[in-house]
Amino acid sequence: MVRLFDKFNLAAFASSSRLIILTRHFFKRLFLNETVFFEEQMVGKVIGVIAILSIFPGYVADALLFKYLLFPESGTAWAETAVFTTLIIVLIGLITLFEWDVIFLAQKDYANLMPLPVRPLTVFSAKFISLIIFLGLFVAGINSLSSVVFAMYLSQSKGYGLFSAFALFLTHLLVMLAAGAFVFFAMAIIPGIFTIILRGKFFQRFSDLVRFVLVAAHVFVLYFFVMDTKWIERWYESLQAIKEAPNPWVMNFPPLWFTGLYQVLMGNKEVFFEKLADRALLALGAVVGAFFVIILFSYNRHLKKMAPEGVKHYRPSLLRRLAEPGLSLIWLRNPSEKAAFWFYHSVFRRSRLHRNRVMSYLGVGVAFTLIMLASTGKYFWKYQSGNMLSLPLVLSFFMLVGVRDAVNIPVNFEANWAFRITENPDRWPYFSALRKSIFLFFILPLYGLMFAFYGVIWNFKAAGWHCLYDLAFAVLLMELLFFQHRKFPFACSYLPGKSQLHVLWIVYLFSFLAYIFIPRWLEPEILASTRRFVVFYAIFILMAAALWLYHKFIFYPKQSLIYEDNPEPSVVELFHAP
Repeated sequence: MVRLFDKFNLAAFASSSRLIILTRHFFKRLFLNETVFFEEQMVGKVIGVIAILSIFPGYVADALLFKYLLFPESGTAWAETAVFTTLIIVLIGLITLFEWDVIFLAQKDYANLMPLPVRPLTVFSAKFISLIIFLGLFVAGINSLSSVVFAMYLSQSKGYGLFSAFALFLTHLLVMLAAGAFVFFAMAIIPGIFTIILRGKFFQRFSDLVRFVLVAAHVFVLYFFVMDTKWIERWYESLQAIKEAPNPWVMNFPPLWFTGLYQVLMGNKEVFFEKLADRALLALGAVVGAFFVIILFSYNRHLKKMAPEGVKHYRPSLLRRLAEPGLSLIWLRNPSEKAAFWFYHSVFRRSRLHRNRVMSYLGVGVAFTLIMLASTGKYFWKYQSGNMLSLPLVLSFFMLVGVRDAVNIPVNFEANWAFRITENPDRWPYFSALRKSIFLFFILPLYGLMFAFYGVIWNFKAAGWHCLYDLAFAVLLMELLFFQHRKFPFACSYLPGKSQLHVLWIVYLFSFLAYIFIPRWLEPEILASTRRFVVFYAIFILMAAALWLYHKFIFYPKQSLIYEDNPEPSVVELFHAP
């Protein structure tokens, strides 16, 4: 009997230790995905991101509730709570979109875990617990300031004591966690449904497109909380009217559900809020249940695919087979340049990691363009002035910065020996091929779409002149981003954090503003006459040619290529400190 009891305790201990190890593994995996890569200094970077994110909700909460320091709250603060809950749902939704790739277990996870003595229930439990810890960390972090604001302002308005203020603080965190969990698992269900309906490459492309659209939509909504205070005021007034005359459509707005839960937990017994609270609990239970159903379906599906697969041989696309002879004859005369050019094309076409990097940046750019379109007014977008002139510049800036970031990430670092042993002594062909591939596969398609857009709303002649003008700045930006670039594209080791965005963000911000506004200010003067435009393009061609000649004949012949990126000296000293 004692031996049986000892065996039971040993089995329970082993099971719990596996659960803890897997939970820790899955939690770290959430910060090592295709969009977010916090391998180095993960704790410090996560704390920094949460600290930055907490400032914005704290500011919004102060702006919404400050009046209750001057006038007693008389049952109207629920409308401000609904507005604030909407903000939290949008923020958590945006965070979820950056975690799409690792929310569900992937084929590689099943292949690594199935041979181990770990029960599926342990794997699923560890995955779910890691998601809850991740969600709780971010919800508590971004609400760290706003929860204090709600507790202080509302408790002082109603004359609550210290204990009641603390209870209000906990209620705020609990409801925001429930709202965050709802949107987190609701957004997580979307890629899960795609895995059931779609297959293979089509699933990846469609999932990437949906995430791109959702990222742009979330950033666009955040604009109203930052800039358009009149919109928030109108929304606040409409929310107050809903209580008197409930609208069936508005009652299905999720932030209202959790506002009702907020009021019920604070002791409000009105039927209006009790109905909303019931919907909140029902919706939360439904999305969590649907998440588990999709996990089980995904598990059964992956079991059938555990057999080893053969190597996939990719055939060049029809477009490449048609374009390759002409490009080789006219544009890619050097064999090394030709090989590198099609290698870069294959990476951007087939690597989901690199494609998602560019799409994430471009999604933010699309959101900015939507904001600029909305700010022009109902009819102002028809005029060739103001924000309408900056749209290609905004999109090209974010797209090229995304390409610059993606180029630093290796496709398969272990295989870069193939580039080392076949390195061309000239070195320049690798980087001229990179510029040509970016121009052909990114810049030209973008400006082709912008030409069609402007041609429809303006006229095609004006659209052509405008796009040709902005195209010059896009090419110059590409040259500046890759100025004296020595890391071999897609084959050099990757050290996250070397961009030092948290330190140099003000430099990036002013660079973005200069790139957006200076060309816009100059455009009316340059396009005023054909002669000025010709002079402008002559200067542009001379600058681009000077940069090409400098790199080809001066810089690259004297420099060696970088295949292994080294950490900053301060970091090395820290690691070797006694």
